[in-house]
Amino acid sequence: MPRAEIGSTKHLSNKMKSKGLQRLRWYCQVCEKQCRDANGFKCHVQSESHVRQMHVVGEDPKKYIETYSREFQHDFIQLLRTSHGEKPIDVNHFYQEYIGNKEHIHMNATRWPSLTEFAKFLGRQGICTVTEGDKGGLMIAWKDVSPDAVRRREAIRQQEQQDGENDAQEERVIRRMVERARLEAEAKAAQAKAVEPNVAAPKAIEVPTAEATAEEDSKTDAESPPKPESEKVKLNFSIKKPTVAAGKASLGTMKRKSIFKRSRTDTGDEQVQKKVKV
Repeated sequence: MPRAEIGSTKHLSNKMKSKGLQRLRWYCQVCEKQCRDANGFKCHVQSESHVRQMHVVGEDPKKYIETYSREFQHDFIQLLRTSHGEKPIDVNHFYQEYIGNKEHIHMNATRWPSLTEFAKFLGRQGICTVTEGDKGGLMIAWKDVSPDAVRRREAIRQQEQQDGENDAQEERVIRRMVERARLEAEAKAAQAKAVEPNVAAPKAIEVPTAEATAEEDSKTDAESPPKPESEKVKLNFSIKKPTVAAGKASLGTMKRKSIFKRSRTDTGDEQVQKKVKV
């Protein structure tokens, strides 16, 4: 039965039915046809188109295997570079992302028998960095081998080396400072021990007890002579008025002066003399 024409109703119906991933063993890489069950794959293998295509591949099988292997490796590396860069990822998880595209080249058409062998091949070729993960799986990471990336990695390595040398130098300086401080402390301690015997120890201060103080007070009272009786002192609480000299103004009083000069005549009348400007 001929294949449905692209864009036809039958072609669209087949695309809708084949939506999603199917069994890999029911996929024919030569004809690029995915069958939905074992019966469909058996019918496809017996079809005239598949037999004719297999006769063409049988003439030079290595050529087709190398072509499929090269395309598989190119698509695999391209997706790894664009989606994850140089960040490591589990190879099985990434392979699930790769086969999400139905048009991908299947591994059973390549020269690698398994995904582990393909990952080891990439590691030996220096295309990717392959390491063993914590859970036992293989971790794969793309390695950028372009000249710009090589220069960038070299600059980073030199910077890290320089930082390591600076840190080592700082540690040496700190150790010398600590050693110098220790020696100075030991010298001061030795000097203090040498000066200590020459210094006289201070005498202990005796604190008199209450009984000794009472005894001394009684002795002092017995030895001191009796004090003579003091004479009686008379106290006077009377307030004397202050005497003011004659002709002087007392405190709080002021002399009154006239602004006019008065002169007395023989008759005894007071005449006011005015100053007249000439």
